Amino acid sequence: MVVRAAAFEGCQVPLPKPVKIVGCGSCGVDYLASVAVYPKPDQKLRTDALEVQGGGNCANALTAAARLGLKPTIVTKIGGDGLGDGILSELHADGIDTSLVLRATGHPSPFTYIIVDREGGTRTCIHTPGAPMVPEEMTAELIRHALDGAALVYFDGRLTEAALLLARAARAAGVAVLVEAERLRPGLQELLQQADYVVTSTHFPQEWTGEQCIGDAMLELAVRLPRARMIITTRGAEGSVCLLRQEHGSQPDPPFERCLQDVIHELTSQITGMSSSSSSSSSSSSNGGSTTDHVCVSSNGIAIQPARVGSTSGSMRLQFSSSRNSAAAEAYAQEAARQAAELNADASNTQGYTMIQQATAEGSTHSSPVAQVFVASAAGLPAEAVADTTGAGDSFIGSVMYGITTDMSPDKIMLLGAVVAACKCTALGARPGLPTRQQLTPQLLVAGQDN
Repeated sequence: MVVRAAAFEGCQVPLPKPVKIVGCGSCGVDYLASVAVYPKPDQKLRTDALEVQGGGNCANALTAAARLGLKPTIVTKIGGDGLGDGILSELHADGIDTSLVLRATGHPSPFTYIIVDREGGTRTCIHTPGAPMVPEEMTAELIRHALDGAALVYFDGRLTEAALLLARAARAAGVAVLVEAERLRPGLQELLQQADYVVTSTHFPQEWTGEQCIGDAMLELAVRLPRARMIITTRGAEGSVCLLRQEHGSQPDPPFERCLQDVIHELTSQITGMSSSSSSSSSSSSNGGSTTDHVCVSSNGIAIQPARVGSTSGSMRLQFSSSRNSAAAEAYAQEAARQAAELNADASNTQGYTMIQQATAEGSTHSSPVAQVFVASAAGLPAEAVADTTGAGDSFIGSVMYGITTDMSPDKIMLLGAVVAACKCTALGARPGLPTRQQLTPQLLVAGQDN
């Protein structure tokens, strides 16, 4: 049964001063068809619901950040059509600055068909891109306006040639760079090399590196991306994993080494025990209607419980597992690249998706990274309350942007991201379920307080 909150005290205090962030990437329209079960080939069936909403990773993540209180500006390109007008109107309604959006006269705006399978809990996306943003359109004036007063610039991995110009300018100006790695794309490796912060999808680390376990894959990611201070991999219902790299010279090297896969396993067991203990305590002390542990209430009244997070006590030198097989990893990565090219209707360009750059990563020493490890669970949301997972990763990234620019610690960022992502899943589409500050407890939004 879905638990609904009878009373809830959300955050009523805005941020003390405006915080500008910039997002560069995809923006379009989503056509969401909810069906009872995914159709078989040649089968006809009816939708349970059809929604037409704004979409695109970058636009979705900025919307999440805007509802948390940040002031986003989007850099993207859409069509000069009616769909484009609707895209801008929806972004304006959430307080997003669209003054740097380019319009392609005579071209349609990007759009995506999304089939939401209620029985399987999956969503299948078929994307039709619009006119690409080319490097010549990322002018010096546009870059200057984008970076003026910005605390952070976020890239969703699209428009890579143009995005790289903005990323390099941001680094030169001392503006933090966050790059999303959702799936293999041509040019993404160069963009990732500019990143101070990286957030990946569940499968990206293993597809890029070919490593068979999440620990080895994330560790190889850290080796390849020596500039990245923080790397987070989202894992859907399993939560997220974060590596916080120790800055060079900030502390003496730790006296011990650990296999990252073992550390992740131990921390996962630790937070699983925390969740079980909390559930037992809640069941014995309430009669099914308590809102004591709720940290968020969705717009349709669903109460969401906090995630759990565990971490190492400090930084340690991280090692690969003993079962690591370099030859198998290379073969897996090559096959992942082939499949990515095929799915992107770019089968003749498999090499562009391979992204093998171990020997060329700028600043890479191939030494084992020294980092603190964090593992978080997903937030507590009844299974029957999940309407659609479209955009859950985008909402998490919006939370990461909020956390970075308000000086949150990694564990706080992961806790906030888990709750915002869970709330998003209570409604069909990427944006309707995104919470505002008023739907979240103050403790989730303040850097210096514990949940």
